[in-house]
Amino acid sequence: MVGTTGTPFFTPSRAFLWTPAQPRGTTGTLEDLGTLGGADAGAEAINNAGHVVGGATTADGRGHPYLWSRAGGMQDLGLSPDWTSGGPVDINDFGQVAGTVGSDAWQRAAVWQVSVDAAGVVHVAARDTLPALPGGGNSTARGLNGIGQVVGWSYSPAAGPNRAVLWTPGPAGWTVEDLGVLPGDLWSTAEGINDQGQVAGYSQPKQGCARAVLWTTLGGRLTGMRALETLGECPAEAWGINNQSQIVGRMHINRRSEAVMWTLGPGGATAAIRDLGRLTGTASSLALALGATLSGSTEVVGLSRMSGDNRATLWSVR
Repeated sequence: MVGTTGTPFFTPSRAFLWTPAQPRGTTGTLEDLGTLGGADAGAEAINNAGHVVGGATTADGRGHPYLWSRAGGMQDLGLSPDWTSGGPVDINDFGQVAGTVGSDAWQRAAVWQVSVDAAGVVHVAARDTLPALPGGGNSTARGLNGIGQVVGWSYSPAAGPNRAVLWTPGPAGWTVEDLGVLPGDLWSTAEGINDQGQVAGYSQPKQGCARAVLWTTLGGRLTGMRALETLGECPAEAWGINNQSQIVGRMHINRRSEAVMWTLGPGGATAAIRDLGRLTGTASSLALALGATLSGSTEVVGLSRMSGDNRATLWSVR
């Protein structure tokens, strides 16, 4: 489990790796992953090889992407000549890292193709800026699956504000697919994608409640979209999805924002919705990501919040 710790405006943020005392345990140790020479660092994702990605400041104060490994420590993934800053948000098991990069004039979704040798040295084979929607501007990457597809949002002046999008690599380069918004809504964002092309996110009207969304895709093209069911209140947001078609996020339940899990059945229909609760003494919670279901248990990570203080939270769901 990886994340960021610190006290805003008082102490620098630091990237951490939390390791359970035993496999799939609920107690463990916290480790500072270091920096790239600056004061701040944050960790965003970890793959099954134990490679961690995130962003850290360099000595000149610029944000750079990094990959951390046990053998090699924190190493800068570097920037393309037209990038001035960048930070990853996800990594898969095949050396693909998705994130967002920027210049003084724009920000774009991007992908690094990397490998880590036996000595822990990181090698970057390619850095790609992903295409925006036609006539669009800024974009952001939010999730990555095991076959290299990326989801996030892209600004679309023709269709309105930010639109959930899917980027797919191919022989001729990257394609971008507009995933759209729910009927009557203004903007949307895609937050996670699994290897089956199921995409989780949310759609927002100009006024009113956000709605958690499941998009279905095939070969990089949209095949369906629907709002996920709620437990009677709104708003609802979906933030992560695994290959067992379990989705995590949050919704309002009894006037509180609670972490939740949707379990999809055959054909993508919702089979169950589960309130995951929150840490004792906290007022709300949000589930951000989840792993595969093993031995009947699913590990979910996110945060619980009280008076501006976020606490990293691990749920073991059976």
